[in-house]
Amino acid sequence: MCCLAIFTSCEDNVNSFPAEDPSSGWVEFVTASTSTGQMPNSVTIPVKINVPVYKDGLVISYTLEGVQGDFSQFVTQTSGTITADPEADTRTATIEIPLINTEIGRDFVTQFDVVLTSTDADMVNIGVDDLSITRHRITLPCSNPTILPDDFFVGEYMVADVVGTIGPNNGTENVASGTYMVSIDPDNPNVRIFNAATVPAFNPALQQFALEFTLDNVVALRDVFTGIGCTAEQFIYSSAGVDNTPWDVCNDQSITINYTEDTNASCGGPYLSSFSMIKVN
Repeated sequence: MCCLAIFTSCEDNVNSFPAEDPSSGWVEFVTASTSTGQMPNSVTIPVKINVPVYKDGLVISYTLEGVQGDFSQFVTQTSGTITADPEADTRTATIEIPLINTEIGRDFVTQFDVVLTSTDADMVNIGVDDLSITRHRITLPCSNPTILPDDFFVGEYMVADVVGTIGPNNGTENVASGTYMVSIDPDNPNVRIFNAATVPAFNPALQQFALEFTLDNVVALRDVFTGIGCTAEQFIYSSAGVDNTPWDVCNDQSITINYTEDTNASCGGPYLSSFSMIKVN
C-alpha cells in the first residue's frame, strides 16, 4: 500500500501581514529635570529618538513654560525647534537653551519647563504612553553674590557641638552650647562673628568665632584661640585640613561648621570636629 504525503506551502502567506512602518515611532526626553550651576551660560537637554528610519531628518518643536519665578530674565526664547540628524548613531538630539544674566547674584530659585509639542512627521508622536518624559524641568538655583546681603546669617542662633574630642573627653564641650547673637564683622561684610566660650568647664572666657563666607561658596572658620592647652601652647580651632561647609544665599536657617580641633597638637590632635548653628530669629 502506498502513502501519499501532501505538503501545503505557506510561502504565499509570508507577507500577508503588513510590517510596522520603520518611519513611525515617538520622541521623548532622556531625563525629567536638570539643575544648573550658579552661573551657567546655557543648558543642554538630550531628546531620545525612538524612530528606526528618518532619512530626511526629523524636526521636533518645543515650548518653554514658567514654573517658579520669572524665567524671561534668563531666557530670551519661549519656543523653538531642533532637527534630528539621520546620520547620528546615538539616536538622540539635543535642545540647547542659551541663558543670560546668570552672573548676577540672586537670592531666589527660578524654574521653567521645556515641553515637547510636535514633530513634522505624521507617524512620529510626542511620547508613547503616560510614562514617556515629554516635559523637562530646568532649575536655576540661587547664586551667591560677591557681597552678602545685610540680613543674611544675622540674628540669634543656637550653637552646639556636633563632633568634638578634647571638650567631651574632659566632661565639657568644645563650644559652649547656647543662643548667641551673630553679627556682621565691621571690617568685612562677608564675615559673621559671635562670641562663645571654648571648653567652658576650664575657661569660661568668651572667644570670638569668625565665619568667612568665601567667593568659592564655602564657609571657613577663622582660627579660634581657646586660651588653654595640655602643653605650654594653647590649642586652636582652625579650618585647616577640613572640607569646608558650602553656603547658599537662599538659606541661612541652619549650618554645620566643620573645623580642625587642636591643629598644633597641644592636646594630642589634630581632630576633625564640627558644631551646628540653627537660627532662632
